[in-house]
Amino acid sequence: MVTEEIEEEIKKYKRNHGKSLQLWEQAKMKIPGGVSHNIRDFHMNDFNLGPPFIERAFDSRLEDVDGNIYIDYWITHGAAILGHAHKNIIEAISNQLPKGNHHGMVNKQAIDLAERIIDATSSIEKLRFCTTGTEATMYASRLARAYTNKKKIAKIRGGWHGGNDTLFYFVKEVEKGDESKGMRTQEEAEILSFDYNDTEGAIRLINENKKTLAAVVMEPVLGAGGAIPPRKGFLETIREETEKNDILLIYDEIITGFRLSYHSAQGFFDVTPDITTMGKIIGGGAPIGVIGGQADILDQANLPAGGEVWIGGGTFSSNSISMVSGIATLDTLKQGGDSLYKNLNDTGEYIRKEINKILEKYNAPAMVTGVGSMISIHWFQEKQKEIFSGSEIKLNLDKKKVSQYQLLMFNRDILVRGGLGYLSIKHTQEQIEKTLNAIDETTKIVVENI
Repeated sequence: MVTEEIEEEIKKYKRNHGKSLQLWEQAKMKIPGGVSHNIRDFHMNDFNLGPPFIERAFDSRLEDVDGNIYIDYWITHGAAILGHAHKNIIEAISNQLPKGNHHGMVNKQAIDLAERIIDATSSIEKLRFCTTGTEATMYASRLARAYTNKKKIAKIRGGWHGGNDTLFYFVKEVEKGDESKGMRTQEEAEILSFDYNDTEGAIRLINENKKTLAAVVMEPVLGAGGAIPPRKGFLETIREETEKNDILLIYDEIITGFRLSYHSAQGFFDVTPDITTMGKIIGGGAPIGVIGGQADILDQANLPAGGEVWIGGGTFSSNSISMVSGIATLDTLKQGGDSLYKNLNDTGEYIRKEINKILEKYNAPAMVTGVGSMISIHWFQEKQKEIFSGSEIKLNLDKKKVSQYQLLMFNRDILVRGGLGYLSIKHTQEQIEKTLNAIDETTKIVVENI
């Protein structure tokens, strides 16, 4: 049942989003669910509404077709760490466009971007480009199985590695692992799972399956699973156990790559995997994926020289726009240096502390998690003392409160996802204070309407 206060918020949204709602009806007629990425309805379907249709992006803000301007913390799925339409990226793309946006041939820009990624990333000696993170994790799994001559892959419950038929298990259906019709069962796919931050469970799973386990694939910080940081010793133990049992460790750094430091999460936590996948930030807003790692693992893909593993390919792999956009992004981040990342990470810590004060003030059944510039607010059915794994979050979330919070934040011109999202270098202190005020007001209303 929708309360009178929430009903007024729905009416306000309708008044302010007339053009978007018209486009939403058109989209649903032509595109299943109105979206080409399932999460982009932003929970507005729960109120028989639709999401804002965006017309323009600049700095840390988005403007929709109705003229509403949002402070953006979704920031293109976390990719726009430099903010929207950064001048260095726009200049790089503008200079490339007259020469062609894609040639379907090798290009020097791919070497230049590869060199920057390799120099910054301890685990990567060689790499290949693809177009999405979904491809990257799929190919990484294939390389691991071929290299070890073993078939099983272990992953984190609640961990997201894209929608491929290799790893799309135990994401939302964290207990049974079956995410979609049309896929093999997780037993047929030979996928195992354990909880993030469950060190004992991970050790047990690895030792019980060491003869058949090719790899453990995981995000060093659980990203889409809730911005959950690792407990002390968790990452180090997984590294030790995989290494001594001839199991490859794959880090999915699609989100965390160049997010927490210029050396990514593996540099931030000082743990080196065997294979790393990347995306998002390294493309500077253009489509990209990377599979990188030890040279002998990657050289399995060198088919002209006798390699036996097909990875990469795709019409738009290493297209020149993604390459020059990525180069501009990484050069800007490197030039910003430690101070750029310190400012981002310190600001993230400040925001989490302030949100905690708000949640305590209203005794809200919610929790804020994150590390560095990754921030997430989780609304639960009942107040939780501690949350250490993505599966705990999935099983305890209150979807009604999540939807209400999302609606209320839209009405206050703040665009969030997963409770907040990510910071960019373009977010200002004034915007952050406005956001915290909106979270305060929104939290009060959600709690009052429980």
